[in-house]
Amino acid sequence: MNNRFKASYTVEASLLFPFILAVMVLLVYFSFFIHDRAVMDAAANQAALRGSEITSPHGDIFTKVRETGKRETEGRLLATKNLDMDIRVDSREVNVVYKGDFVIPAGVLPVPAMSMGNTSITALGRSSRIDPAGFIRECRVVEAYAGGKGEK
Repeated sequence: MNNRFKASYTVEASLLFPFILAVMVLLVYFSFFIHDRAVMDAAANQAALRGSEITSPHGDIFTKVRETGKRETEGRLLATKNLDMDIRVDSREVNVVYKGDFVIPAGVLPVPAMSMGNTSITALGRSSRIDPAGFIRECRVVEAYAGGKGEK
């Protein structure tokens, strides 16, 4: 009687194994997605911060932002392709937007209907532009008033 039930375990396992494998592969690619998103967020913020540090009218903000962004993402993305960086600079802030295509290859998942294709990832980095010398002067004025000196 036990021999009859042993074969049913094999059939059940053969039916469940593709589903379990698909879930495991999806979890791995979901972790790749989270990793790539975190790297892109960090790179966008770092590039915007580096661009906001340039206060000289002769400094090339776009070159500094591109170099920093390229250095921060080069070789670190696992499954994101076609990475594009958009830089916007105005008098008050520097904005860096990364856009990329997260690709799950069609042959990776065991069930073809579960293939997700390309998913877009977007990351935004923003940093305010301030004049360091002017900021320090303003802080000293506030400290002087707070200390009761009354100096301007």
